Amino acid sequence: MARLPAGHQRRAGVTHIVTRTARTLRNAFLSRGCRLFGPGFARDYLRFAWRARRMNSIGPGSLDIAGFRIDYANQSHALFLLHEIFVNAAYEFRAATERPRIIDAGANIGMAVLFFKALYPAAEIMAFEPDAQAFGLLSRAIASNRLTGVAAEQAAVTEHGGSVAFYRDPANPASIAASVDPGWGGPVREEVRAIRLSDRLTAQVDFLKLDIEGAEYGVVRDLVATGKVMLVREAVIEYHHLADQPGGLDEMIRSLTACGFAIEQKAGSGALPVGVVHARRP
Repeated sequence: MARLPAGHQRRAGVTHIVTRTARTLRNAFLSRGCRLFGPGFARDYLRFAWRARRMNSIGPGSLDIAGFRIDYANQSHALFLLHEIFVNAAYEFRAATERPRIIDAGANIGMAVLFFKALYPAAEIMAFEPDAQAFGLLSRAIASNRLTGVAAEQAAVTEHGGSVAFYRDPANPASIAASVDPGWGGPVREEVRAIRLSDRLTAQVDFLKLDIEGAEYGVVRDLVATGKVMLVREAVIEYHHLADQPGGLDEMIRSLTACGFAIEQKAGSGALPVGVVHARRP
């Protein structure tokens, strides 16, 4: 393949730098995260964005955001979570109380827990994460930031509870893609403890985050069947197109609509067959 002339290469490089700089400044100063958390957020974001461009993209480290510090095992995953959760504020919601009750199913390293605590410092949070390495980082985030009102449990959230096969990639510690579905998680299979979410819902939940990599259809099905879904005011559910459940998304949306939720569906970007369902009571 013929190489571009040197002048074209320089112009392409300059264009890339300008585009990346503009995107970084927009994320820092014009994002929902900056609107929610102010100038300190922009400072923290710019500091990490500058480091991220120079560091090993898959190495471990830590970042400061919104007054908290979080350790991570994979910088590229941390950057993804930072954009999704803080920059884009994917889990922003308006609570009717200063002490909302929140469930974070699929908490990973704790980025969303920190977001919820930045948004509502008095929030009461139940966080569940089955991956041992991710759970270790989640526990460290809770302890090092001296968070109160957060109960973390090393368990998968499933339809039936008990135990479940869990798939992960040992080359990708604390992965955001480890899953109960072998097509998503990785080559290593292990049995992990599982809880039935409907057993844990005993009072009103202001916000439910469900990011459980393929188990979402069964969990929602159980919440509807037990009537516990009526205790949930608002939920953001990441969905996956699974080969063994081709109609899972449509069934989930129909059942949530029948239970009185207004539904907003957003497909994921790129080629991955994922997206988000935002369900809220009018």
